[in-house]
This record gives sequence, C-alpha cells and structure tokens, in this order.
Amino acid sequence: MNKIIRQWNEAAGKYSEDQEQSEYAAFNKAFVKERFRVLKGERVLDLGCGYGYYTEYFRSIGGSPVGIDGAQTMIDIAQKTYPECSFSVADITKILPFGADSFDIVFCNQVLMDIEDIQSVLAECHRILKRDGVFYYSIVHPAFYGGTWETDRSTGIVGKMISSYVTPKVVSNHFWGDTVHFHRPLSFYLNAASDVGFMLLHTEEPKVYRGNEKNADLPLFFFAEYKK
Repeated sequence: MNKIIRQWNEAAGKYSEDQEQSEYAAFNKAFVKERFRVLKGERVLDLGCGYGYYTEYFRSIGGSPVGIDGAQTMIDIAQKTYPECSFSVADITKILPFGADSFDIVFCNQVLMDIEDIQSVLAECHRILKRDGVFYYSIVHPAFYGGTWETDRSTGIVGKMISSYVTPKVVSNHFWGDTVHFHRPLSFYLNAASDVGFMLLHTEEPKVYRGNEKNADLPLFFFAEYKK
C-alpha cells in the first residue's frame, strides 16, 4: 500500500484540478447529492476523501463528517480548500483510528478499485458503523471500464470491446500520473461486502455518457448501498 499512497501523493494536485473540471466527476457529484440531500447531525466518515469535496458537502447539508485519506498531499489540499472540515491522514487499509459503532454513514467514493485488499477495508467499515448504519460506495464499472470504444461499421453503433472481465488483474492508469487500478468483477465486490456482514439495500448503474458521443446505454459507474 505504501507504493499506492506514494503514487497518490504525486497525483494529488492534478487529480484535484481534474475533478473540478471533469463532466464525469460532475455527474458523480450530482448523483451522490440526489441520494444525500439533508442530514441531521449524522456522523459521516468520508473514507478515502481525496481533496475533500464530499466531506464539505456532507457538512453543508447538516452532517458531522470526518475525512481521511492515506495521501498527505491530498489531505493538505483538502484542509486548505475546506478549512471548516475535519481531515486526517490514515492508511485506510489498516485498523482505522475510530472505535466500534462510531459512525452513522461510511461513504467511499471511487476508492475501492484502487485498493488491493478491500476485504480488510470492508471489515473495518462494518466495525466502525453503528447498527443500521449505511455503507455507501461507488466504483468505476468493472464490466466496461477497461474496454475500448469502437464503432460498428455496418450500423454506426458505438460500443465497447471487452476482451476480459471475470479474471482479476492489475492495471496501470496514467490520468493524473502513475496510479494502480485493481480490476475485479462486480461479484467480487458484492460478495466481499456480504462476507463481512453487510446487507445490500440498493445498487445503481446510471447512464452517464452523452448518447450523441458515446453509447449512453453503457454505464461508467456502479453505486451500492448497504446496511449494517
């Protein structure tokens, strides 16, 4: 994990800038805001908070959030950008610095696919959540994220060529610098959460792409909500 944290420390600046400009990040933000509209003092852990956008959002709608991330540079940006929020550096693959039953909501946005051992992360999320607490995560959709866009010559339909899906693999991304992406099928995520005791409440595979540019019927993200 130390290598992964080092990579995100180096990528933090470019990542933070990109997330403020990306139309896909904007969709992700709007989708989350539709789910979480108002909070009434609930304690929220923003797990892998990055530059702190969602931590601030939860504060703005009445929550009591804490943001943690393994990358010091990310936390530095978050603290500077959102000084009213509480942030700290913590390796989220280790034992988290919180007692059992500490949070009403654990929120983990676009993080789990960048972590090698998510079983231990999910187990900690379960431990620190209160009974009936909500665990909510999003990831890039593993069935389509790794494909390449292609156009069918006979129909003109734009789709994705998928050459592998079931077998887990490690992929290098270069969007904001070198970062590691762990491809796993959806069944892996669903079973991992179930194995630590979470009960699945709801999933979403929303339409993100503009139909006139890319096939709007192929999802970019996967959202899941669980209860302890």
